[in-house]
Amino acid sequence: MSRDYKSRANPQAKRRRQVPGPVWFVCGLLVGLFLSGLAWLKMPGVSDTSLPTGNADSAVNSGPPSVAEKSAPPKPRFDFYTILPEMEVVVPEPLPPDRSVTVEETTTNGGAQDRYMLQMGSFRKYSDADRLKASLALVGIQAEIQRVKIDSGDIFHRVRSGPYGVEKVNQLNAKLKANSISSLVIKLK
Repeated sequence: MSRDYKSRANPQAKRRRQVPGPVWFVCGLLVGLFLSGLAWLKMPGVSDTSLPTGNADSAVNSGPPSVAEKSAPPKPRFDFYTILPEMEVVVPEPLPPDRSVTVEETTTNGGAQDRYMLQMGSFRKYSDADRLKASLALVGIQAEIQRVKIDSGDIFHRVRSGPYGVEKVNQLNAKLKANSISSLVIKLK
């Protein structure tokens, strides 16, 4: 007799039962909460110390903290916070022309003696600074490129023009704005 080698489905084979999606979601949520709780306990800011038990002896002996316990303020990583305020003063935008200023006010403030620089940009690449200097020359403003090395060792190329008086700075600033070139007015000390 011939034999049939085709595999037949076993009617009594156990059918695997699938776990519904919401059960997997809840299990994942519980595992995530457990792991985040462990991470929270291991954080350096969290301490295991509880409140004092109320011993009067410990309160009497604690006293003021000694000088050795007080830590010195950390040395600032950057010192440009102290250098920059000493070097440059940013001048606000000029007032609208409709506001009248008397001659006595300008002479008492010393406005005629103040000198200002215009800084049109600061670039890492000399070619970028030279490109801006060329576009300023087309507008009619003579500028110079100043090479500056900062504390981290980076070199910047500043495009500056000046020094000028107040009126000339306002004229040049208006000319730069008309040509869509931003500038910074710096008061010289």
